[in-house]
Amino acid sequence: MNSDPDWDDQDTRMILTLDNLAKRYKCLPSEVYVRANTLDLYVLDVAAKWAQHQQDRQEGRAPRVKELSQMDMLTMLKQVRSMEPI
Repeated sequence: MNSDPDWDDQDTRMILTLDNLAKRYKCLPSEVYVRANTLDLYVLDVAAKWAQHQQDRQEGRAPRVKELSQMDMLTMLKQVRSMEPI
């Protein structure tokens, strides 16, 4: 490649997503391409947003996350356990 990639291009974004998933799961991008599903993409998206939020918070650019009570967490756990497996 002689020039910088077009960072707004859909194919470039797909390549970056495959790279990020491969780094996370310590495998080749080609393995991710064959095996990954929408859950993997969702987890990657949420984890990336959380990392950005943490960085923003450290730099004073994001509000603190609401503290959850034990009851809130138990309710969330029951909700997740009642979901159908994928």
